[in-house]
Amino acid sequence: MTQRFFRKLIKLQRIFIITISFNIFTGILIAQGKFSGYMFGDFYYILSHHRGDLKGQNGFWFRRIYFTYDFQINDNWSTRFRVELNSYGDFKTKDTLKPYVKDAYLQYKKGNHNIYLGISPTPTWEYIESFWGYRSVEKTPLDLFKMGDSRDFGLAFRGFFGKEKRFGYHLQLANGEGTKSEVNKYKKIMSSFLFNLNKSLSFEVYGDYGADGPGKEVLTYQGFIGWKQEKARLGLMYCHQTRGQGSGQADIKLNLLSALAVLNPSAKISLLFRYDRAINPIPGVSTQSYVPLNSESPFHLIIAGIDLKILKNISFIPNIMLVTYETTEGVKPKSDAHFKLTFFYSF
Repeated sequence: MTQRFFRKLIKLQRIFIITISFNIFTGILIAQGKFSGYMFGDFYYILSHHRGDLKGQNGFWFRRIYFTYDFQINDNWSTRFRVELNSYGDFKTKDTLKPYVKDAYLQYKKGNHNIYLGISPTPTWEYIESFWGYRSVEKTPLDLFKMGDSRDFGLAFRGFFGKEKRFGYHLQLANGEGTKSEVNKYKKIMSSFLFNLNKSLSFEVYGDYGADGPGKEVLTYQGFIGWKQEKARLGLMYCHQTRGQGSGQADIKLNLLSALAVLNPSAKISLLFRYDRAINPIPGVSTQSYVPLNSESPFHLIIAGIDLKILKNISFIPNIMLVTYETTEGVKPKSDAHFKLTFFYSF
């Protein structure tokens, strides 16, 4: 009886030591890493909509919450883990916000060159989104119109050549499923090349090729030119995408134009404007969260707003989106008008 008691005592002691050691080790890792994140959402009001049931719809929602942990393993190796949460934006689902993995990669850095393994940003609109600077207000065109993915699982190479970083590249071989699991043998190749012509003017070319089955190849190419100074920035983009339908069906060909302007009259105020032109109807945009569009007609989309910077990392951005549709087969859908009071804060 006494021996059994001491054995149990020794076992409990070992469990206690292991638990304490694990907590200390975990605490050291956390202390050496860095937590960060940001949140943005809106109070929204739909003034008018081609779907009559959405007119007058209003409320509060989070369109993105990021929580990120970065850990520097040594001078060359690092890792990132990021989760994202969103409110449901389909106007029918009542549920709590659920997290999912947004980034999970191992990074090797040598000088101006990086290698990523895991779920990492794609080159599809990474540069354009940073240039636009207002993901909190709205997605960039290819993102909004479901013409690509912001993340994918695979191997990526990214960096710059030269001390002045005049020439940049971002190459990625990935599953082609975004953050979802791979379900077929097909892969996606993405590449972008950035040319910083001088301190103000830059030009990016992008292309990708992937497939979702026999005859269902998707080819995308895109060009973007941007001009940036302290008080203003202007950008112009063109994109073409061909979607193979398989089974002898005709390919879907999409063409898209976009222009943006951001003016900074003071450190506390910025004025923003964007115009997107969908030259062809875009399949799938009717299920776009927060901003369901008509997928049967070409359209013009305008965004205008004012960024009121309360603090360095806190902004309130009243903005409006107007979407007008073109007549297709004798039918012209009603226009969409969304008002949003967007809030953004980071930590």
